[in-house]
Amino acid sequence: MAEIQIDVIPRVRLRFFRGTIGRRWRKLYWGAWAIYVPAERLKLLHSVGGQVHCIYYKSPKREAILAGYLNKPSKTPVEVWRAALTKPVTRRVAENYVCLQRLYAAGLGPQPQGLVVVPNYRAWFSRGQTFTAGYRVADINTLPEKQPATEAQMRAAGVIPDGNLASIREQIRGYISDLNSVRGAMPDGGEPQIAAIEAQLNAALEAAE
Repeated sequence: MAEIQIDVIPRVRLRFFRGTIGRRWRKLYWGAWAIYVPAERLKLLHSVGGQVHCIYYKSPKREAILAGYLNKPSKTPVEVWRAALTKPVTRRVAENYVCLQRLYAAGLGPQPQGLVVVPNYRAWFSRGQTFTAGYRVADINTLPEKQPATEAQMRAAGVIPDGNLASIREQIRGYISDLNSVRGAMPDGGEPQIAAIEAQLNAALEAAE
C-alpha cells in the first residue's frame, strides 16, 4: 500500500468555540467524538491519553466505564463502551480513513485528502497534554447535492454502518461524513490497509517527538 501524506501539526489547544491549530486561532465545530475545523478541512479525534474519547453530555463518564460500570442509562453494554474508549486514536483514524476511501470511490462521501498527527494536544477534557490524530477531507458544501446514500449502497461500498445508523440519517448534501459512534462505522474487511495506516500514523508521531 502506498504511503499517504501525513501532516504534522505540532501543537493544538482547544477551547469551547475556538482553538489554536498550530499557531493560528480557528473556529471549531464540536462533535461527540471529534472536532471539525472548516478553514483547515480538518477532522481531529478527541483524545484522552492517546485514546478515543466521547464528550456527549448524555454519555456515561469515562472513569465509570473504565471501572466497569455505567453511571448513566445506556442501551450499549459497558464492554462496548470500554472497547470504544480504549481504542488508540491512530487505530480509529486508520479505520475511518479506509471507510472514507471506499465511500469516495463509490461516490457516497467526500474525498479524503491526507492524514494528520498532533504530538502536543490539550483540550478542556483531555486530562492534561497528550496526542491525537485525524485527517483532511474535501468540503462537502462545495460538492453537488445528490440523493442521500442508502444503507445498502454503503454496505456495497465495503463499509459497515455505525450501530445506530447515524451515518445514514445525518448526511450532508447526500454524502456520508460522520463515521464515529460507540459502535462506529467500520470497513468490511481491509485489516492490512488499516494496520498499514495505523503504523504510518504511529511512526509520524514518534518522529515528531
